[in-house]
Amino acid sequence: MPAALIAALEQPKCGESYVCHVVEFAGCREPDQTILNQCIDYLSNADAQTEFWIVSDNEDSTRACYDAFQQHDVALRFECMDPDARPELDAGLLRPGAAEIIFLHGNGDAFGLNEWQFLHGLVVAGGLALVCHDEGDVIEPCAGWITVRAGTRTTLLQASYGDASDTMELPGPRWVLGEPDSWAADWESLIDAPEVYSISHETLVNGVLEQWPQAADVQAIDFFCGMDPQDPTGEKVSAQFIDFVQTLVSQRIEQANHPCRLTVVTHRAAFNVEDPRGSALWGAVRSMSIEVDEEAMIDFRLVDLGDPEDLETLAWLAQCDLRERELAVRQRRLWAPRMVSMQERYSRVLAGKDPAYRLTLDNPGQISGLEMKTYEPSALGPGDVEIEVAAAALNFRDVMVTLGLLPALAYERSALGREVGMEGSGVVRRVGSAVRYCRVGDEVAFIQSGCIANRVVVNEHLVFVKPDCLSMEEAASSLSVYVTAYYSLIHLARLRKGQRVLIHSAMGGVGQAAIALAKHVGAEIYTTAGNESKREQLLALGARAAFDSHSHDWYDDLMEATDGEGVDVVLNSLSGRHIELCLEALRPGGWHCEIGKVDIYEDNELGLRVFRKNLRFAAIDVDRLMIDDPLLSREISQTCLELLDQGALPSLPVTLFPYKDYAKALRLMTTGQHQGKLVLTAPQASANSGFTVADVRPLLDPNGTYLVTGGLGGFGLRLLPYLVASGARHITLMDRDPERRRDAEWIRQSSALAYMSDDVEFDILSGDVSVEEDVQRCIAQLKRPLKGVFHLAGILDDRLLVDMTTQSVAEVFAPKAHGALYLHRATRGCDLDHFVLFSSTASTLGNPGQINYSAASAFLDGLAANRRRRGLPALCYNMAAVADAGMAARSLHVLRIMRAAGMPPISSDCAIANLDYAMRSMSDQDHLVTVLFKRPPWTVDFPDYMRIGRFMSHQDAFAVDAAGELTLDNVVAQIAAKVAELCGHDEGGVEEPLSSFGLTSISVAELGTFIQSQFNYRVSALELMTTASCLSLAQGIIHGKENIEDDLVEEDTDDLEDAIRVVQQRVHRAPSVFASAIEDHFPIS
Repeated sequence: MPAALIAALEQPKCGESYVCHVVEFAGCREPDQTILNQCIDYLSNADAQTEFWIVSDNEDSTRACYDAFQQHDVALRFECMDPDARPELDAGLLRPGAAEIIFLHGNGDAFGLNEWQFLHGLVVAGGLALVCHDEGDVIEPCAGWITVRAGTRTTLLQASYGDASDTMELPGPRWVLGEPDSWAADWESLIDAPEVYSISHETLVNGVLEQWPQAADVQAIDFFCGMDPQDPTGEKVSAQFIDFVQTLVSQRIEQANHPCRLTVVTHRAAFNVEDPRGSALWGAVRSMSIEVDEEAMIDFRLVDLGDPEDLETLAWLAQCDLRERELAVRQRRLWAPRMVSMQERYSRVLAGKDPAYRLTLDNPGQISGLEMKTYEPSALGPGDVEIEVAAAALNFRDVMVTLGLLPALAYERSALGREVGMEGSGVVRRVGSAVRYCRVGDEVAFIQSGCIANRVVVNEHLVFVKPDCLSMEEAASSLSVYVTAYYSLIHLARLRKGQRVLIHSAMGGVGQAAIALAKHVGAEIYTTAGNESKREQLLALGARAAFDSHSHDWYDDLMEATDGEGVDVVLNSLSGRHIELCLEALRPGGWHCEIGKVDIYEDNELGLRVFRKNLRFAAIDVDRLMIDDPLLSREISQTCLELLDQGALPSLPVTLFPYKDYAKALRLMTTGQHQGKLVLTAPQASANSGFTVADVRPLLDPNGTYLVTGGLGGFGLRLLPYLVASGARHITLMDRDPERRRDAEWIRQSSALAYMSDDVEFDILSGDVSVEEDVQRCIAQLKRPLKGVFHLAGILDDRLLVDMTTQSVAEVFAPKAHGALYLHRATRGCDLDHFVLFSSTASTLGNPGQINYSAASAFLDGLAANRRRRGLPALCYNMAAVADAGMAARSLHVLRIMRAAGMPPISSDCAIANLDYAMRSMSDQDHLVTVLFKRPPWTVDFPDYMRIGRFMSHQDAFAVDAAGELTLDNVVAQIAAKVAELCGHDEGGVEEPLSSFGLTSISVAELGTFIQSQFNYRVSALELMTTASCLSLAQGIIHGKENIEDDLVEEDTDDLEDAIRVVQQRVHRAPSVFASAIEDHFPIS
């Protein structure tokens, strides 16, 4: 019923969707006992328009609900409210008329007169309340509520339509201020108030408001912004408004008798923007509302009107105390701003024939570090073949590369390199001019790194026509295993009929290929495997005996089975003591073929005495063989395929996974529970599989010019390498330094371009972006067509409202707002692909001490929206403070303010990654806000944090409790979830040793990487495999935050040696990401 009730309210009779606001008073209930839990599936639907607020009685219950529901893509609010101290409905989340539906829990005696009156004020006129109670209980509300339906366990009530619930009286004086061309005069004729004072524009400019005795008593002020063509950026009106508020606050501090609602009215400046000038006021007000002292009792509001007719709706709003502080009015409809989250790390395109894509390793150490991305295949050379991939096989080497477990020596003379995927099959689509071994249309098998792709370019020496007897999947999985086994047993060891061979871990791909080859030559086969089931299957495959590979007992069993003689050839992949036993098990003149790598790369010692029997030891690395002897490698590959074609060798069993399930396939391989080969199958180019890949193709035109302002500063020098990596080859920068001390070489040496080999042309033109003539001259001097503008120029002059001056506003507006306007005007005739304005989160969320900067940034927001409305390219990037580059990085107080507000600064890499996403995928949007919320949303102090709207927390590691500390429960939950993912089963007890969960050594390595990358906490593999539990690990992570000196004081250390021991126990912990910021260790001068 609750979900159906919400759905009905979302679709009123007018037929248009409607944002429904729901409040549930959940008390101390567990998340699974809430009504939200019943509705969450419906609310997660993309069509749902509901904002759901869940109010709990204590912090623990609020935290539990947050942890349970915050990951859903739903507009949720979480509030903690003491039931014995309900707030006045005048501020914060719970305001008069805040909700259309209220959900309650409790019997009739749980609600008294005060509770019903409180709820009546909270709900809109005609709103509903659904009470969940015990069976048979009767709910009898007080006056103002009507019982709509009384059920056995639920009662539906409706609030009356009395005027008192949605209107208010403002009996005191009202000021109306407006610019000459504003609608202030029309507004005066509409409002109904006992005392209305019209303050002229000249009075506002001259700043003589001190002469007005009603400043401390005024209860409403309406400030109308006009459309002055002499003030296109809103600099003057912002400065005038700031000056006015300074005077108003000074008159009201400690003297105000009543709250004063200050409404700033703009014209098409915030919705379907036509006049970006008014947008600047929105930014100024957002910062003011945070900074102005509460003693001034000023309630800031923002209203954007479309036409003079909307003044009638404004008159209705003047009599209401709505929960929304920011509204746009269009044809008697109200629009409220909301942020929505980016749901993807990358922009995505459907996987098909184009563009080319492949599986790419972004972050070694975890399987989650893999991503299917677009890429640019190498050019087709004379001896190359382009293949449309049908299937690609996985090998254990792919797991090792993904998890970063191969040492540097493994890549020495490696044909496969650090790419994932080494063999596949497909159809030839193009051939080079000198290709002899295949032609267009041939079905082929091939060996090539990075082959988990839709198409690859391969040298013809690594391409082989597929035998007709093999399917594409079988062909993809046959080459590497048969080549390894053939090279070892046949080419080197010369295995022949009657000889004995021992094959370790024989149920793997190479093992089964080796059994087939040994049977083909008539050898006597002995094997090992890790469990009884696999050993039984080996006997069925033709092995004379199968022993346990997980112990050293196989040696005694083998010698007993061979009457103490041993074998002629060993194909070994086991490590350590097993190698010594393999050599002991060889007959005189025997061959040990080592396909394992652990002991070789660790340079382990091996006794030579056993070689007195004329033994031979060969290390097998087919990857290196393709470089060292490519002709031999091709010859062996061709021989194996011919044997398969003749039926002399069988194809190996394969387990198939679609490309989209690559992570699941790799995870299965780490468990060792599969048999034969795992093969990934590519989606058909003609079919719409719904499979998408990350689109990282170059964005920028190499033949065009890109103009960058502010590109010689800290963040600009971080942006330039990104532009080059995105395809730009001609970049022009404006430099206002008259001495021109910075040239192209300086740019390269001062940025990451010093490490890039791209041939890029930099032009540095003398000019100031805040001077329109300079902007026009620079654009006229461009050597190539202008394709994009990146406007980074700006300065900070942070100061509190009381210290803000007209000069300060002008200095901040000049490069940022005026520069953006001049670039907009000067590029009207250019065929641009990109017009990117770097704004600030201060314009959207506000920031104390940055009223001028917020206003200038908000103008950029409006300008971008206006350009979009005209069909021009534009993106306004509202960027949080950047910690490692740019203006904020040089202003420690800004970073501290951001952290204190629960919004820590971001890195330049994070900023650029989000910019890349926006430029690729936000073709229908003009804004991107990049901000981290380090505290739960109900603890973030915004005047109206409902603007945050629907967002998801992708930074689970930043979840904290109300005191601002990392919680133990949160860390335990993350580790437990990761362990469950690695083990493939439900989460176990958090205090149980991880060793009881069946983690493999590969899983342990990945878990260690996860803990280090997520929490910057190092833990040894030995600890993970023996004593560690989810709880002990979480406690160690939390402990890493504590100050070592404090620990030393708390520890009862008797002497220096004890103190040193305590320190040594601590310092193996890596510095935590939750430690104090580095700038907090230095005082501000």
